Amino acid sequence: MNPKNFNIRYLYSLFMLILPWTSCDDKDKFDFNQHNKVAVTTLQMTGVTKNDATLNGRVNTNNGETLTKVGICYATHQKPTVNNEKLLKTGDLDTGAFTLYAQNLKPATTYYFRAFATNKNGTAYGDPLSFTTQSGYVAKLETQSASSITRITAELGGKISDDGGYPVISKGVCYSNVSSFPTISNDKVSIDTQSTSFKVNLSKLKAGTVYYARAYATSSVGTGYGQVVNFTTLPPIVASGITTATVSSVTYSSASVGGTVLDDNGSTVTARGICYSNSNTTPSISSGTVLNIGTGTGSFSGQLTGLTVNTSYYVRAFATNSAGTSYGPVVGFKTLMPELPSSVLTTVPYAITKTSAYTGGSIGSAGGGTISAKGVVYSSSNSLPSLTNGTTVSGGSGSGSFSLMLSGLQYNTTYYVRSYATNEAGTSYGSVSTFKTLLPSLPSSLSTYDAVSITPVSAYVSGYIGFAGEGVISASGFVYSSSTSNPTIGNSTSVTLGGSIGSIATILTGLSAGTNYYARVYATNEAGTAYGNLISFTTTRLTAPTGVTTYQVGSIGSTYVTFSGDIATDGGSALTERGFVYSTSSNPTLSSGTKTTVSGSSVGYFNKSVTGFNRNTTYYVRAYATNAYGTTYGSSYAFYYY
Repeated sequence: MNPKNFNIRYLYSLFMLILPWTSCDDKDKFDFNQHNKVAVTTLQMTGVTKNDATLNGRVNTNNGETLTKVGICYATHQKPTVNNEKLLKTGDLDTGAFTLYAQNLKPATTYYFRAFATNKNGTAYGDPLSFTTQSGYVAKLETQSASSITRITAELGGKISDDGGYPVISKGVCYSNVSSFPTISNDKVSIDTQSTSFKVNLSKLKAGTVYYARAYATSSVGTGYGQVVNFTTLPPIVASGITTATVSSVTYSSASVGGTVLDDNGSTVTARGICYSNSNTTPSISSGTVLNIGTGTGSFSGQLTGLTVNTSYYVRAFATNSAGTSYGPVVGFKTLMPELPSSVLTTVPYAITKTSAYTGGSIGSAGGGTISAKGVVYSSSNSLPSLTNGTTVSGGSGSGSFSLMLSGLQYNTTYYVRSYATNEAGTSYGSVSTFKTLLPSLPSSLSTYDAVSITPVSAYVSGYIGFAGEGVISASGFVYSSSTSNPTIGNSTSVTLGGSIGSIATILTGLSAGTNYYARVYATNEAGTAYGNLISFTTTRLTAPTGVTTYQVGSIGSTYVTFSGDIATDGGSALTERGFVYSTSSNPTLSSGTKTTVSGSSVGYFNKSVTGFNRNTTYYVRAYATNAYGTTYGSSYAFYYY
């Protein structure tokens, strides 16, 4: 036999053996060429609810091999496989139609399913079909009537008749004495049980109160409620178990009191506290003084204040609810009589200035009472100052040490000071301390800066005052003179600028030209006048005008030419004339050229339009200014007149 033909026949036979049991084609179906039919068919479902569906399929062939699994796979995606949820047929696994039931499905959900069959060579699937479960809803349930009702408790229950297609995640009873349609946002009691019927106990209710209640069940889509039932708790009675605490921390005017309320008996305690009297041995809220201390049950405590010294009092606890007021037993006590404060010390004054000083004191004992006021009293005229004849500076209340500043004092003055402390028994004083305020020093750190902007008749001077000498600057400024090199307020001219520290400056005016002056800063406080360093300057002499400028001709008209110029200073003497001179020769003067004056005698910019020029001629022009000391010219500029 030809080896080549043998190999071809062998490969063909092997291919034909393997072909029927290869995996599904791209449609996941067995394709039996010899029969030309699919192996499995998915049939339409025949029933669906919100959680269940009846699914059908048919196995068309087992391809000659025993079937090991027959069923239906399903999922929420479009191509379920046996790796997803699946339903398996039991019993006879053979060809033919079959029906399976899917349970615990999600409501309002689209599922895809297909029939499948498995033999030892693989799994064949039918075409996928789909169905949508019916919509679910919140659970439906009934509320059972209340039973075993007391003042503070009741028993209620419920029964879930339909979970709406979703698992119940919590259930119980909600209730309210305000809303006639309670929800789980109100009070509720939950119960953890798998049973659809349940009972719960409501506790801590209010006596004599109408309550509204209903069963509830919550799932992922919301909360369902049963019908509302109402019930009324039994009538209230007054609170019980009331005790009056032993009175403690008794002083001349106060005492610590308290009590306990064990049970409100189903009616909220709206007021509780202590009633007391120094005349009635069985005080009540109507016959004694009342100290209210909160509401509700439990222990409470408070403080009686403003009591009379050395007096017997009777106290008892009370509690009030809707049924009335009940009382604890009466407890008696007597207030104390305090002594005067003792060991009152005066701090020796320190950090003394011309207007202030620090002092203080300490109180060793409050005498059994309460220090209502403490501080110091001082005087410059009474060597034994008191609250009635001295100036008082309060240090607050209570015992202990304190520090105070005395301010607004007179400088260079002797003062007498002592501490005091007042309680219910009166006022005690410490020993007297004497001190004397300081005389302030002269102002210091005065600087005079060099004069600037000096003219024949003025100069700008400035300076600085650094320290007021612990006094108050009453006047400051400059003194200057041309006759003495040591100017003072008494021998020279002064310029007063204010009364504070810091920078100062002014322009000295009315000076004489070409004169040497001496000047310096001064500052005056309570101790006298201090001066800064001495400076000198010389006013400039009077001269002809300076800084005369001629500007280039800016405007040439058909019949005129406009000249302009500027004068920086008048040289210290008023201008008598200003204007322009022009000529066909350069550098014209008042004597060699034609002048045209400009009215006015001020310095600065000036101009004038001039006529009468010959055409096609070059001219030269320059500005001029004249005072009593001469004439000054600006630069010469040429222009051509067409």
